[in-house]
Amino acid sequence: MIPLIKESKKTMIPRVLIIPGSDRHGSYNVHLSGLIAEGIQTYGGQATILSLSDYELPLFSQNIEEKTGVPDGAKKLGSFMEKNEGIILVTPEYNGSLPPLLKNALDWLSRDLDNITPYQNCTFGLAACSPSNLGGIRVLSHLREILVSVGADVVTPQLTVGNASNAFNEKGQLLNNKTNVLLQKLLITVIERAKFCLQDKIKSSFRIS
Repeated sequence: MIPLIKESKKTMIPRVLIIPGSDRHGSYNVHLSGLIAEGIQTYGGQATILSLSDYELPLFSQNIEEKTGVPDGAKKLGSFMEKNEGIILVTPEYNGSLPPLLKNALDWLSRDLDNITPYQNCTFGLAACSPSNLGGIRVLSHLREILVSVGADVVTPQLTVGNASNAFNEKGQLLNNKTNVLLQKLLITVIERAKFCLQDKIKSSFRIS
């Protein structure tokens, strides 16, 4: 039987990493990532926004992997990701699917990273913002399939924001009430699942010690 572990409130705050799938200046998804980060803080989490462009990742190729190994950028990215209990991917939709920046990162992260496991021991949430009325629903379907295939835990609630150019008010907040409800459900679910992941990490650390 595992003894009850008493932790301070600060220790029990889940860390949630938000990763935009775009690095475009003025990206709607980068802006949405900021709103998500604010929401995570509101619901009791610690939020960090990461830019994939900060990590040097060549176009995925097994030839590169066999010749020089997995890039250091992938290992650094994976190491940063696994420090978090929740990860929210916020992506645009390119031709009905994932943007190259995000897809390339996910492919490298699925390789042997020397015991770094960015897809395990955390929970994933999905969000998309698109100029189309569909709001990126197609890319989220593909993204969910990819994450499930690598063994990631992905929450059911997800956020799609359509008609991106008219989706935000002058203060940058979402205009549509239904969209705000979807955002709230996503944030609450990720935070709750992330708390369980954090508890598991704390228990595991006590077992090891």
